[in-house]
Amino acid sequence: MTPPRRNIIVEDVDALERRRLKARGSKKYSFTDFFKKPTEDDPKSFRRLAKFIRPFRTGLIGALIISAVATAATFLEFWIMKEGFGAIFSRLEVATTPETVLHLMTPLAEASLPGGAALGAAGSVATPLAVAEGMATTAWNLQGARDRLLFAVVSFLLLAVFENVLKYMQRLAMRTISLELVRNIREALFGKLMTFSMRFYHANHSGKLISRLTTDLGRLGSMLVDVTVQLSQDLLFLFGALLWLWIEGGTMLLAGLGIAVLAFVPVQRIARRLRRKEAENLSRMGAVFVSISESFSAQKIVKAFNAQDHEMERFRHVNDRDTEGRKKAAGLRAQVAPLVNLVGAIGIAAFFWLSGVQVIEGGWEAKNFFLIMMLLMKVTGSMRRVADANSRLHSGLSSADRVATLLYSDAEIVDAPDAVPMAGLKRGITFRNVSFDYDPKHPVLRDISAEIPCGSTIALVGHTGSGKTTLADLVPRFYDVTSGTIEIDGKDVRKLSVTSLRDHIAVVTQDTLLFNDTVAANIAYGNPDATQEQIERAAIAAHAHDFIRKMSGGYQTVLGERGVTISGGERQRLAIARALLKDAPILILDEATSALDTASEQLVQKAINTLKTGRTSIVIAHRLSTVRDADLILVLEAGRIIERGTHDELMQRKGTYAGLATVH
Repeated sequence: MTPPRRNIIVEDVDALERRRLKARGSKKYSFTDFFKKPTEDDPKSFRRLAKFIRPFRTGLIGALIISAVATAATFLEFWIMKEGFGAIFSRLEVATTPETVLHLMTPLAEASLPGGAALGAAGSVATPLAVAEGMATTAWNLQGARDRLLFAVVSFLLLAVFENVLKYMQRLAMRTISLELVRNIREALFGKLMTFSMRFYHANHSGKLISRLTTDLGRLGSMLVDVTVQLSQDLLFLFGALLWLWIEGGTMLLAGLGIAVLAFVPVQRIARRLRRKEAENLSRMGAVFVSISESFSAQKIVKAFNAQDHEMERFRHVNDRDTEGRKKAAGLRAQVAPLVNLVGAIGIAAFFWLSGVQVIEGGWEAKNFFLIMMLLMKVTGSMRRVADANSRLHSGLSSADRVATLLYSDAEIVDAPDAVPMAGLKRGITFRNVSFDYDPKHPVLRDISAEIPCGSTIALVGHTGSGKTTLADLVPRFYDVTSGTIEIDGKDVRKLSVTSLRDHIAVVTQDTLLFNDTVAANIAYGNPDATQEQIERAAIAAHAHDFIRKMSGGYQTVLGERGVTISGGERQRLAIARALLKDAPILILDEATSALDTASEQLVQKAINTLKTGRTSIVIAHRLSTVRDADLILVLEAGRIIERGTHDELMQRKGTYAGLATVH
């Protein structure tokens, strides 16, 4: 059986989506496409997000019911207005004569006497509903014109209050559902991003990803509330209005409305174009996030090089592109309302003429004419809002597409079907003919073979770009080998579960990353359940306890972003304390002392020696003084091992290593 195709993203996601948009531009889709299984290039990938809506089905159904009741209240308002118009135009007085009363009692008699017009199916007494209707009609007819008008006005106001309370409840319910839904999708998307490989993060700037977690999900939430609420209300109203107008005006009126309906053909075309434009605009907004993120995080360099003007110009460029794109989208959106209003005016004009003639000739009552004119104007307004909501819907769907692109992609580094947990380290690590490349045209590592016995230290040295860090990164599966194998105790690392593998590895790098949290939380990052005593013990072993105690809050001192409030040597010692507390059997040290002064290096080196004790270590260093005691030194050049041996053996050969040692 052929395994399913995996949808892995290892390139710039914006470039991927531009390619998909271009491919979709010439492809035609039918209504039935909506029900087909989504594919990688399916423009309706947002449908997959429907699973997040399922937990809120009850709330959504309730909101729809509220909308339906509110719409019914609206039509009841129109009916009351119709009766109010009747009172104005008829100028009836209170019925006082026996003949008038007898005439007004006719509806009640017909509803209750055998043989009347409202008799039941068996030909006997009418149903209670018919009796109640007859009584209501009689009571209404017994009222004078002023009383009818006053009743209509008061009823209209009460219904308006009732209707708007219902709309408030619906909007509040939808807003709550939207916030919950966006929260759930944001958590799922963040969780998915945490599974993506380092190759994905090399190709995609964090600013672009932040844009999708914020701007795109914000638009998606707005679409669910503003667009969905407005659409449900206006579509229900339009459906009810068409039914009312058919009953009141017949085919003549529908002919006029047919002209207005034609407005949706160009509106739908505009909406499709708008969706493509909005997708491009969201990509440009991502570029704005990138510019902001880079400028803020590199303020030390910006100020050191007096590059404020350069950064301003760079930001102005991406900001202008974003603004121009939004202006084009705004131009498309601005076409919608005038177009619908114009075609709606044609429909109203057609009705005005045709029904006006009917009123003049006595075929229609004036109250019906005025009511339907008001109703038709509201219908045109609803059609305009539906068209506007449609354009905003497509704008929201472009955001949904961008979210779905990431959410329904596959992680590159995953557990094999037969993966097993790693059970400690007993024999060591083996590299067997390992090759790796980011791009087949530019190989990084070629045919690397080496043994690292348990408890020993191997050092990787060589010029910048020789592949040292990449080779170390293959052990915790930050990347997977292109060919060959890396084995731990004879087991291919790809057959070990990713979580258990990384649980057994601690990493300390040159660019130490500390979080904007307390000192204690940073040390306990790899072991959140550690006690305060364990945290302090790790700090003492890393020679960090003394400077931590001198901080204003001690272990509860909150470090600034990336730990910039402390020195480089202090950051490194906190990172070593973090690795010590994790207590992993495999240790990777990547240029851990290269950026330190002599005094700091000595303290950090003492901490490293403590950390290495009893562990299997891979050490990458430019300063060869830090690798003299390694059990094995591998010298890499252009992705190949060109020398191997101990420090003394390599110095005697007077080769590349000896040359590097002389320089350093």
